[in-house]
Amino acid sequence: MARFASKLSLVLGLCAAIALANVAKHAAVDNRPEVICNSGGCYPRVFRPTTEFREVLEGQEIPPGLHVQMDFVTHKKFAKLMDPSENDKDANSILVVDTESPGTFQHQVGGSNQDGILANMPPPIDLPTDDEIDHAKLEESARMKLQAAFDSMPGGFADLNDSEQQQQQQQQQQQQQRQPKPNVPLGKHGEHQLFVDKLEIVKTSSDNGAIFDALEELQDLASDMEFGLQLSAGEELKTLVDQLHCNDKTDAECDNRRLVRAKAALVIGTAVQNHEAAQNAAFKANLHKFLLARLEKETDQQVLRKLIFAYGNLVRGSQNEFILDEEVSRLAKVYKENADPEFRRKCIYIMSDFADPDMQFISNDDTPTTEGEDLGTKGNMTGSTTVVKEKVDVSPWCETLQQENKTDKDRENHEDWEIIERAIELLHESYPETCALVKNNPKDEL
Repeated sequence: MARFASKLSLVLGLCAAIALANVAKHAAVDNRPEVICNSGGCYPRVFRPTTEFREVLEGQEIPPGLHVQMDFVTHKKFAKLMDPSENDKDANSILVVDTESPGTFQHQVGGSNQDGILANMPPPIDLPTDDEIDHAKLEESARMKLQAAFDSMPGGFADLNDSEQQQQQQQQQQQQQRQPKPNVPLGKHGEHQLFVDKLEIVKTSSDNGAIFDALEELQDLASDMEFGLQLSAGEELKTLVDQLHCNDKTDAECDNRRLVRAKAALVIGTAVQNHEAAQNAAFKANLHKFLLARLEKETDQQVLRKLIFAYGNLVRGSQNEFILDEEVSRLAKVYKENADPEFRRKCIYIMSDFADPDMQFISNDDTPTTEGEDLGTKGNMTGSTTVVKEKVDVSPWCETLQQENKTDKDRENHEDWEIIERAIELLHESYPETCALVKNNPKDEL
């Protein structure tokens, strides 16, 4: 009886909810669509009854005055038009379909004669009375039904566990992908293969992104003495040099490759930095002339900074090839025409290092010197090397740098004034014949 009372309460609550919904529906303006569509198809929003019971589909509204049934197992509702022969007082009753018993029967709930109906309702078929209820059997029956419900699922609990494990594995894989991969040393053989593979990408690929990534890998390898030497001569150097210009490319294509050009210059500068053998190989390939020509033609400031980095690392290692008057004057012109402070500062450092007698320049001339030559012995990273001192016309630089600081106003506002002054002093001390100090220099007034 308790079980039936619970169902009765649920049914009465459902009736009240339906009544309230109908009142609210007619009180408000209905802007909802007339048709409901889901994966199964489309159907009217308002249920259309017939003289036979039909299933009320999901989301459908039941008009008032219909004969409604509900299946408490599937929770499906069925409705039809009222039969005129039925008692009008029971027109709004609900039939409760009980399918939990071996037989299926209907309880009619509602109407004015509800008490009489409840009193005359037959007990559920094959169900024991309250005095005969065996609670242990009921619990066992409920457990068996629950087990049967899970067994009816594909795989039962096993599928649920497998699904949870798969979700956990997917989450772990996503976390591992987000974490940066550890930098595991490749070993010499692995690095050689990586070097070959990345160089091939730079040589053959037309994808700027792929070329940039390959150059980034080569930059890491270029600091190694062996790979640095390989990148400073032969086909390897030609591959890098080919990335520095925009031959046969439109302005838009050239602009899109500016990051590639900058990265290629950075690889070259890393390869020859503090590497005597690499510098000698690059000079024999006339790399210094090519870099200076690119400095004169390039317009992108980011690329220019990387080009002057590569050029500076190359000429710092060899004085004899850089002291040609033509290159000194050409670099001075590049300096004057560029307004980027960082680029100009790098140019000044190159000239300061060139003029500094304490700098460790390496001679590219393998010819033995004679006793009559003016020798200067300088230490470098590979030992002692003799450097031949020659006369150089540094007047373009001397005049340009002194012009930078000719007034007190310039001196006060120029953040690189001390760097420029130091370069002027070194040029004058090392090459007094071609670098004469201008009178009324601001520093002389200090």
